[in-house]
Amino acid sequence: MRIFFVFAVFLGLASCAQDRIAKPELFMSEEQFINFHIDLALINAANGYNQNHYVPLDSLYKFHGIDSLTFVKNNTYYASKSKHYTRIFKTVESSLKAMQESDSLVLAKLPPIDNKN
Repeated sequence: MRIFFVFAVFLGLASCAQDRIAKPELFMSEEQFINFHIDLALINAANGYNQNHYVPLDSLYKFHGIDSLTFVKNNTYYASKSKHYTRIFKTVESSLKAMQESDSLVLAKLPPIDNKN
């Protein structure tokens, strides 16, 4: 029983010593990462709205000056820091809500369209 307890404690301590995800060579700053996800959400919304108009992700990668592997490595890096990752997506969400509110205010100020010919 004592050996089992020592072995269980050893396994517990060994699991705590896992290597952290290393920072990628082509590192996206937090601001770049947030902007990428905002653009990604806008593209996904546009693609969902109009099925005939598809924007490939390659154009998003090109716009941000990265490739898919760079994004995956950065996403893995940020995801390994769960509190930080959550904060990033809360920022993305609040930015998208601010955009939506801004667009709604602009639409509210537009004069109504007169359909009389």
